[in-house]
Amino acid sequence: MADIEFEKRDGIGFITFNRPEAKNTLTAESFVLLSEAWDEFAADRDLRVAIVTGTGDESFCAGGDLKSFIPLVTRAREPESDLERKFLETREYSEQLVQKLRPVYKPVLAAVNGFALGGGMEILQCTDIRIASRHAEFGLPEPSRGIVPGAGSMVRLPRQLPWAWAMEVLLTARRFSADEAYRLGIVNRVVDHAVLMDTTLEFAERISANAPLALEAIKRTALQTATLPWDEAFAIEAENSGRVMQSQDAIEGPRAFAEKRKPDFQGR
Repeated sequence: MADIEFEKRDGIGFITFNRPEAKNTLTAESFVLLSEAWDEFAADRDLRVAIVTGTGDESFCAGGDLKSFIPLVTRAREPESDLERKFLETREYSEQLVQKLRPVYKPVLAAVNGFALGGGMEILQCTDIRIASRHAEFGLPEPSRGIVPGAGSMVRLPRQLPWAWAMEVLLTARRFSADEAYRLGIVNRVVDHAVLMDTTLEFAERISANAPLALEAIKRTALQTATLPWDEAFAIEAENSGRVMQSQDAIEGPRAFAEKRKPDFQGR
């Protein structure tokens, strides 16, 4: 089985960290496969939303594998597979793992089934709606190991949370519970593990029922304008809104409402 599994079912892309025996930690193969999964999800017109989760009930993703991945990156060992060689030859995979190069403008949900630590929590920050199992734990332990969470957290977290809370997470390097993650605003819901995927699927299905061009425009605008002055941000909003208003879906939505039926959005 691959370290990252990517499945497509009923318009939903399921991206799964698949190393439960190693707390779903990241390998070079994980970097390559997740980067490619983001690109494939973004390009597939039939997929409207993605769900990211981990295999098992212990870990979502506990960061990079210190036994296999870090020695490869530091060249303490030689690559042992084509995917490891591919990773070393292409720096893009390190960047696109957390969508630094090509943001995904479709909705991405996370079903956090356990530990979301280090790189796992950094990937979590690329998602839009996050449902956590009650026993999940979170944290960025890098400073306690002499390194930094440099896969986006030092930039993203202070923009996603109030400054003081973001700095507490970044500087203390401590783990914290799902309930605290909810209070901080890192996750949207905390649920019993037995209903984690059902709850996430409810969100996914509700989102998928909306017009895909509208969803893309909303996320694109939010990401593109996050740090811009008001006038520049509103100009981008107007541009993205204009494209949606000229679409067939913008005609279909009001027509379906008037005819008291479910809209048939085609993404065009």
